[in-house]
Amino acid sequence: MQKIIKFLAVAMLVLFLAACGSKETQSGDENGNNEASNGGASEEEATDSGTSYPEGPVTFYVQYSAGGATDLAYRQFFSVAEKYLGETVVVENVTGGGGTVGLAELAKQEPDGYTLGNTSLQPLTITPHNQTVSYTADDFSYIGGWGKYLYGIAVKADAPYADYSEFLEASLENPGMAYSDSGPGGITTLGMMMLDQAEDNVPSWKSIGFDGGGEAMSALLGGHTAFGINNPGAYKSGLENGDLRLLLSLSDTRWDLAPDTPTAREVGYDFDITSWLAFGGPKGLPDEVIEVWSDVIQKTIEDPEFIEAAENMDLPLGWMPGDEYETTVNEMYGVYGELIEQLNQ
Repeated sequence: MQKIIKFLAVAMLVLFLAACGSKETQSGDENGNNEASNGGASEEEATDSGTSYPEGPVTFYVQYSAGGATDLAYRQFFSVAEKYLGETVVVENVTGGGGTVGLAELAKQEPDGYTLGNTSLQPLTITPHNQTVSYTADDFSYIGGWGKYLYGIAVKADAPYADYSEFLEASLENPGMAYSDSGPGGITTLGMMMLDQAEDNVPSWKSIGFDGGGEAMSALLGGHTAFGINNPGAYKSGLENGDLRLLLSLSDTRWDLAPDTPTAREVGYDFDITSWLAFGGPKGLPDEVIEVWSDVIQKTIEDPEFIEAAENMDLPLGWMPGDEYETTVNEMYGVYGELIEQLNQ
């Protein structure tokens, strides 16, 4: 009888210990799962290193029409960026006024990070000098620039200039050479004014304005103008098929389409005209929002998938932090303002 009692007692003890062991193993499995989902970090570490923004979709204003270069660039950007943001971005085309309507609407929004927009240079630094707008550059928080629109001087392939030096020599000897200008009164006109002033206004290049790059290209190829100033997208086919030759990149970067052609700074000028695709929002964006998007943007422009897409769009990538971009906006507002005043005299 005593043996039976002892046997039952041992059996109960074994069952009790087994139950405890099973509970500890289950607890260990849960910790393991938590560590796996947090990349090996504890729950407390994951919380401390994370951020609550964003907690829902973000609306992004593009001030230009759907299907245009800027719209397509952002839609392609967000198709990659969303995996780094962890939320959906909804693009809204808020058009009109050469980009000013979209910026005016953006300035009115709550600075909570859920409505952002493209804060490119032209509607911030040029258009306000030509028309009345309801905003100033101080009405926005700037996150940073990420993509560049380049500009350059091109001639027909049979033009008697092998390079920019020869072109400049001819311009000095024959003032008043006409050029195809796809954006009269805009950044292309102002860029040529800056170039002219750098040569003491001796070349006196004459702008012949056209409604868009197609008409400007036709005039150049037809011999109606001596040269043109435009962007890589407009000149791509002409450069690739040998109809055009790029003489100078007026921007801060050489063109992939003509990698041997120097930039304005490389030939001795102290300026460039480069337009940026840039993120911004209403004045007063929280630091958290700016930090999150700065990280997302930099990861996106380093992503192989987006790099390939940008190359297909002839869109050079780069990163300019928000504080530097704001400085650029303010500086170019002053520079372009003086040039526009001279243009209107």
